[in-house]
Amino acid sequence: MSLEIKDTIRKAEELDDKPNSNESADKYKVKSNFNVMSIEKTETPEGMGGDNWYQYIIGKGSSEIQGLKMGSLKEVTAHANNVANDLNDRSKGIKTSTNMNKKKPTPPPA
Repeated sequence: MSLEIKDTIRKAEELDDKPNSNESADKYKVKSNFNVMSIEKTETPEGMGGDNWYQYIIGKGSSEIQGLKMGSLKEVTAHANNVANDLNDRSKGIKTSTNMNKKKPTPPPA
C-alpha cells in the first residue's frame, strides 16, 4: 500500500526579478530546501518488531534521504517533517535541537 503525503511538500520560494537597489543580488539566488517527497507503508525491517512501519523520502535537488520509522502515519509524517526542517536549519547555520543537545568532548586530564 502506497500513501503519498502531498500536502507536506513545501514549494521553492519564488524570487523577485528586480531586487531593490539597496539589496544584494546574492539574496535572490535560488535556495532549495529539503522536502518530504513521499511516505509509504513498508514491511517490518529484518530483526525489528512491530508491524506499522513506514519509509519516508526527503529530497533536495538530486539528493535523497530515505528513512524508516515505526508508528502511525501521522507520527511518521511529523517525524519526517521535523527531519526536513532540521536539515534546512543546519544548512542555514541555525542551531537545531538535534545538534544543540550533543555534549562537548571532555578535555583530556593534564
